[in-house]
Amino acid sequence: MSADSPAQPPVAAGRARPWRLQSQGYVAFFGGCVAVTTIALINAARLGMPVKGRVLIACTGLAGLTLTLTLAMVLNPEVSIAAYTWLARGSAVVVHLVQAGVQKPYDRGTLLLSRGEEHAPMWLPGALAVLSGGLLEQAALITLEE
Repeated sequence: MSADSPAQPPVAAGRARPWRLQSQGYVAFFGGCVAVTTIALINAARLGMPVKGRVLIACTGLAGLTLTLTLAMVLNPEVSIAAYTWLARGSAVVVHLVQAGVQKPYDRGTLLLSRGEEHAPMWLPGALAVLSGGLLEQAALITLEE
């Protein structure tokens, strides 16, 4: 492969620009598994990933959410809410790392903090995912506690 040819095909003209993979980590930390999986699935579509990759992203998110809810049920009486919050954030970040690894081969941004015109800003979608995903996970936790 020559030095001037891209490793991945360019983003199609009609397709929305993808989000930076590293930015999805903030969504994972503040919003949880539901939020980061939603963002990762939308980004996978923007990257033009095949269905197999999208299914892997969805299954990883579901596994992370299942782990988080299971920890809540098992450790509920013995662990403080602060400790549980850190466990939930940790599992969401691990989910993000796996999902980012699945998306990486399809993302043209190869630098750690790649910015520029190949990536779209994620401020509004990220904030909405954090709020809605976080609320959904909290609702599920409250339901399980009753």
